[in-house]
Amino acid sequence: MHRKIVIGPPGTGKTTYLKNKVDNIIKTGKARSDEIGYFSFTVKAAEEIRNRVTNKEWSEAELKKLFPYFCTLHSLAYKRLRLEAHEIMDELDYEELSDITGRKFINKMKKGNGMDISMPTAQSHYQDTINLAYAKYPNDEDRLQKIFREVKLSDYGARNTIMQMDKDLTNFKRDRHKLEYVDYFNSFLSVGEVPKLKYLFIDEAQDLSAHQWMVVDKIQRISQPIETYIAGDDDQAIFRWAGADIEHFIAMAKDDANTIIPLKQSYRVPKSVHTLATKMAQSISNRIDKQYNPRDDDGERKVLNFRPLNKSLETGEWLILCRTHEIVKQVCESLDRYGWLYKCYGKSVVNEKIIEAIMSWTNLQRGKKVYGSKIDTVYSFMDSTRIKRGHGTFKGSHTELYSIDDLIHSFGLREYIKEDLFTKTLDWYDVLNAKGVKKRIRYLRAVMRDGHKLDDKPRIEVSTIHASKGGERDNVMLLTDLSYGPYKSSRETQQGRDDELRVFYVGATRAKKKLVIVHTTEAQYEFEPIFFHEKQAS
Repeated sequence: MHRKIVIGPPGTGKTTYLKNKVDNIIKTGKARSDEIGYFSFTVKAAEEIRNRVTNKEWSEAELKKLFPYFCTLHSLAYKRLRLEAHEIMDELDYEELSDITGRKFINKMKKGNGMDISMPTAQSHYQDTINLAYAKYPNDEDRLQKIFREVKLSDYGARNTIMQMDKDLTNFKRDRHKLEYVDYFNSFLSVGEVPKLKYLFIDEAQDLSAHQWMVVDKIQRISQPIETYIAGDDDQAIFRWAGADIEHFIAMAKDDANTIIPLKQSYRVPKSVHTLATKMAQSISNRIDKQYNPRDDDGERKVLNFRPLNKSLETGEWLILCRTHEIVKQVCESLDRYGWLYKCYGKSVVNEKIIEAIMSWTNLQRGKKVYGSKIDTVYSFMDSTRIKRGHGTFKGSHTELYSIDDLIHSFGLREYIKEDLFTKTLDWYDVLNAKGVKKRIRYLRAVMRDGHKLDDKPRIEVSTIHASKGGERDNVMLLTDLSYGPYKSSRETQQGRDDELRVFYVGATRAKKKLVIVHTTEAQYEFEPIFFHEKQAS
């Protein structure tokens, strides 16, 4: 099967290239939107390309109807098998299974995470091993033994536990007539109906598992599209732990039967970051040799041997990238202490309703009137001692405006509060300290003390490198600590070293202007010659 392999290093416009191809196909009438298959590793990426090829203000429902095959491969299998939600393992199913077996099973595929996999945790380590086995060896009954050998799991107790968990999970799904994500492909490969597609696009192909490649092969074999585009970059293949078959993508790119389309100009990576990234990529043992040019900007690269969160983050927008969830947690604790406004994994660290309650109360304190809908939010977080019995919830109109006096006279707010407000002896954190507010009061006060408004857009985002893939930011801080948990052993094999180089390569190339690499002296870091050849004091 002939394929066009688009090799797109960081920032070279791979998505734009594919978007333009799709655009041209639709505009020239070569195919309708429902005759094009665009399958990406993440839901977000598939939605992005779908939205970019449309210029009209269509609703989400209209877009899904017009572009039914712009989705993940899992979603395609789900749709073509005509599955329903009750047939899929959910949170309650995993909880029941855990209760029955006495072992912890968790839902790895929570709705809305945007990915067909989730990051491994200590809690789900055994389950991750099972998922990896099915992703890599879907049709091999000896799959677990192969994975045990690959990950060098010599602990027979752990082996026996994993095999028993696999058996328990299999029996539970059979008895309850349930499916997991890994089961979609088996069913699709055997009985799934392939849509008739004139053009086929596979994005982020370096992250596909053996199981997913089998689905791609079936689509191309049966549908026989006019053209097939396979886009990716093996240097950015960071999901091997989830079963990504990097070697398959590399082999396709080296197959003379396929056409290579190299993208050589990065529109994101400045020269200083490009120099480092190139050294990292060239240290990977098994890769596609490629060259690409940086944008015409030197940028800035800096190496520090401590975590300068209080100094480096004072201005500009920042993306702080960590290798592990544990390091993310530590960084967030530091940002809390400094009173920085920030996001973690793309979400605000403070409930928006809490912010709404604080700001609404502040307006009431200043003598302003506030809509009843916001008063309702205030009451939901209010200390019960501040409200008379029988007024635990706000019973006014959501569309009317109310003052402090209105709340005192008609809605149970205690009379002394008004006087205390004027004498400055009662502030928002004295009144709004119920439920989720109490544990965040110290942080919120620190934010406000430093002159920030709670509804300001956070300048800082914290994430693992894996969760940041596809993103970019002017300023990136890359924490290289590999001293935590299972990652300490990742450097013991060539494959492990290659995988870690790919991870940090992805992290470094998120930077558009400035890259700060933070070295922790506690970690015996294998890649120091690459990362820290320009070590600086600061």
